[in-house]
Amino acid sequence: MRRQLAALALVVLAAHLPFLPASLEDVDSINFALAIEEFDVARHQPHPPGYPVFVGAGRASTAVLRTLGFSSPEARGLALWSTLSATALVWLLFTFFRSLRQSPEGRPGAACQESDENAARRAFWATALAVASPLFWFTALRPLSDMTGLAGAVAAQALIVAVLNRRAGPAALMWGGLVAGLAVGIRSQTFLLTLPLLGMALVVPRLGLRVRDRAAVLAAVGLGICAWALPLVWASGGLVGYAAALGTQAGEDFSGVVMLWKVRSARVAADALVFSFLWPWGSLLTGSVVLAAAAVGAGRTAWQQPRVLLLLVVGFLPYAVFHLLFQEAVTVRYALPLVLPVAYLVVSALAWFGRTGQLVGCSILAGVCLAPAVSASVSYAREGSPAFRAFRALEGLPQASSVSGQGGGAVDAVGMHAFARRAAQWEGSALPGRVLDARHGREWLALVAEWRAHPDASIAFVADPRRTDLALIDPASRQRVQSYRWPFIEPPYVGGARPGNSDLYRMSPPQWMLDRGWALGAEVAGITARDGLGPHRRPSVAWIRAGQDETLMMLGGRHLGGAGDPPARVSVGVQGRRLESFDVVPGFFFRTMAVPAGTLASTDSYVTLDVKAEAPATLGEIPVSLEQFDLQRGGVPMIGVEQGWQEPEYDPRSARSWRWATERATLWVRPVGRDVRLILHGESPRRYFARASVITLTVAGREVARFSPASDFREVIVLPAAALSNANGRVVMESDQWFSPGDRDGSPDRRHLALRIYSYAVE
Repeated sequence: MRRQLAALALVVLAAHLPFLPASLEDVDSINFALAIEEFDVARHQPHPPGYPVFVGAGRASTAVLRTLGFSSPEARGLALWSTLSATALVWLLFTFFRSLRQSPEGRPGAACQESDENAARRAFWATALAVASPLFWFTALRPLSDMTGLAGAVAAQALIVAVLNRRAGPAALMWGGLVAGLAVGIRSQTFLLTLPLLGMALVVPRLGLRVRDRAAVLAAVGLGICAWALPLVWASGGLVGYAAALGTQAGEDFSGVVMLWKVRSARVAADALVFSFLWPWGSLLTGSVVLAAAAVGAGRTAWQQPRVLLLLVVGFLPYAVFHLLFQEAVTVRYALPLVLPVAYLVVSALAWFGRTGQLVGCSILAGVCLAPAVSASVSYAREGSPAFRAFRALEGLPQASSVSGQGGGAVDAVGMHAFARRAAQWEGSALPGRVLDARHGREWLALVAEWRAHPDASIAFVADPRRTDLALIDPASRQRVQSYRWPFIEPPYVGGARPGNSDLYRMSPPQWMLDRGWALGAEVAGITARDGLGPHRRPSVAWIRAGQDETLMMLGGRHLGGAGDPPARVSVGVQGRRLESFDVVPGFFFRTMAVPAGTLASTDSYVTLDVKAEAPATLGEIPVSLEQFDLQRGGVPMIGVEQGWQEPEYDPRSARSWRWATERATLWVRPVGRDVRLILHGESPRRYFARASVITLTVAGREVARFSPASDFREVIVLPAAALSNANGRVVMESDQWFSPGDRDGSPDRRHLALRIYSYAVE
């Protein structure tokens, strides 16, 4: 068996060393890299609780690689420990799995030998299957502490279980306690994998442990913890400074992620189980097969070897409970320790079919898992993190202020969504221009502040494609230069990584930008609601580029009162002067209004436009939501939705935003004296109906398009200038099928839903 283990370890090492990543990726890896330069837990270098053992190891490997002339020594130096730990885990896992079988004292020699052989074979295949799982294989390349922490935890588990099963004496338990204490300094969660087993060993009778043995074990645990905890507290400025940093991290952990303890819903619970037990095996189908086999293996083990199952439960159930309740399950790497008991139980199930069945079953499962994992690992090493690729694309650009004019791709400032803030900090001076502050959930306000202070600034922006707040900036001013994506399916490998997929935009000074209090999209509406804002509370402000030309403004939204509520008076003002007022009744409203020449004239580069909504004096507050806005000079196409459209919606799981159209929905497209192209992107009606719907678009009674999408679609439709002018810009879209959710699920939702439109635009 030693030869097979050596071969497996050599394969793991040889398959990973050439593919160490050239860039950092998850924010935790950036924190580790920053800690290599300067250890400061208060500044999250690294993030609390500190990981001092891992950072120390990373400093050593980084120094060696830097001396040898390797590029990106921090990323490769951290990832090197993941690869070395994965290699070591081949031996550690085999030892742990084999030690699960109780010492066969007092049994006949032949039976013992045969049982030992079976136990060794089962341990080897469980090790091979765990190593081949996509989550394990890929994490062995990441510049993170997960794999190194797991190696320390399994080493401690193997020593402790050997004592529990009388395969080793008290000295092994002391060493297990020391390793367990040290492992917490690599990755704090490891205590959930080691201390329950250690506690079991200390209280189980008839293990030959004396009082002084137990005291020595506890002292060893304390020594292991003190070896890293005392220097950590000292480097953090004492207990007060460290406690403050730890409290900050705890607050962020409970406020910034979706965890079952915080969001107690069936959907979050289901997600936690899926991301923890299915995705680590590469796909939902493979994960389901593996989990079903593990369930059979658990039953078989409970019947034949209940002590083995007990040890697995004590060794891994506390971590599983903690993970499911208190960790963000979508971050799949947190489920790495759970791969181990599942792999062992799968092999226990396959042992039912004898040696041949075990060999064939494990080989097939390992092959199914490894094929996509190896491909993903190669792509990961070659392409790296999407966000870092976006920043690297900026590094060669000159700063606009350092060159003549704005040409040559020069930029004045670099903005980003908050998910990339730490990556920008790591890139530092390599980025051109000023780096804008990215306050989470309010990133567009940094753009507003930049253009107010520097009206002619050219900005590069690294955007999270899941975010929709850029709708608050004039779309005519931004151009998506490039989209950067992970080159593989995310959940089994980098699920939950931040930053992740990224879009790189170039943004010129906009015609308009919106401040607080708007609701252009569900995400922004949620921010406005949380801030307690809206035009009925405080005027919603827009910043408009100053100029002498006449412009046209489009404004749309909803009166959110009940059907019997009185109208609300909506007033629009520019620079403190009222431009127009109108009443809106409960429900949807849409309006266009001309802004006369000279209204926007000013010595400032941007002037204020404010929108407020007032209820009759006898009433309190009538909520009004502002869902649409645009303002452009003559000749620039504009588009809005009128009657027949539902409120904007957004699903963060799929990063999709949309509006539902009813069976008859009207678009307004500004007539500009020339043909305009309308671009519709929507979902296939076949998801809701037995056949594809027939969709027709008419302008002034003239049919301009008819299509019947059998899948998600992107239709480009030419709107003739003359017809558009005759229809005053109205484009009618009709569908021959619609449904009401209440008719299908019994809910009170009686809306008419015909077509889900992801985006609409004009060129």
